[in-house]
Amino acid sequence: MKKLFLPLIGSALLLAACGGSPQPASDLTAPTVTLTASQSGTTVNLSATAADNVGVTKVEFYRGSTLVNTDSTSPYTTADTVSTANNGNVTYTAKVYDAAGNVGQDSKTIAVNVTPSGETLYQGVWGWGIGNATTGELIDNGVVVFDDEVVNQGRTVATGAYVNLVAGSDQPGDRLGFALLGPISAAGKLETGFTLNTSGDDKIYFVGADDNDALELYEGSLAFEGVGAIFTASNQPGQQVEVILIQVSDTVPSGATWEAFKVRAKTLAATALKASFKEGHAASRTTNQVTPGLFDVAQHIFQISR
Repeated sequence: MKKLFLPLIGSALLLAACGGSPQPASDLTAPTVTLTASQSGTTVNLSATAADNVGVTKVEFYRGSTLVNTDSTSPYTTADTVSTANNGNVTYTAKVYDAAGNVGQDSKTIAVNVTPSGETLYQGVWGWGIGNATTGELIDNGVVVFDDEVVNQGRTVATGAYVNLVAGSDQPGDRLGFALLGPISAAGKLETGFTLNTSGDDKIYFVGADDNDALELYEGSLAFEGVGAIFTASNQPGQQVEVILIQVSDTVPSGATWEAFKVRAKTLAATALKASFKEGHAASRTTNQVTPGLFDVAQHIFQISR
């Protein structure tokens, strides 16, 4: 009996040593991640949507090559504090890990704009333009000066005024009104709204929402680029439009400097609008980007800021 039993044990050991039982497959699939980044005041809010075939263990958030924070539980979020020293293009990266050590990553670059002490939000001269969302044809453009701000439900929004004169002044067709830029409907949003006054009665002219809820750079200047709608005389959303705002100066001008800024701002806005359409941005946008309540909140802010 003993002589028969020993060979059986030897055979079992040999099978085990030679891999008789299947080994678990190695996990070679990297996790995926999508990063969103938006600025609100001196804070850049970061959010990562991560997934893995087995499971995500952690997400690391970086500003450049500097680790900002690590989050190991979903939803994966953090916030980065910025200052005027960070103004300009800043790249954020989210790195996602799984238990096997596989890594996936995604990066976003935003134009950080922290208002220096003593200045108002988005202060300065901005060229603006709106164009047909289907054809790219320029509908209207002009220059707005943001020189004040208003706080609504804890959110600071830039306020300003614009005047588009047809010929000289006090001519039929002259357009003037007020403008807003900032988180109008909710924190973390970047939106704009313009009124139109042609008969002593201000009405909402158009509203728009930035594609990424963050300013970007166009030819070295801060730029707002998104979609919006022109409103009818009965305050209903009408024609869908592309919306562009380009900052040409961060100071409030006067005299001769105003005339120089005015020409450059209008030209730059019109050029940026055409470039945006040629790059196919309009075709990839949807009108759902404009928050339904944006009109109502913008109208309220216009009223309290006067």
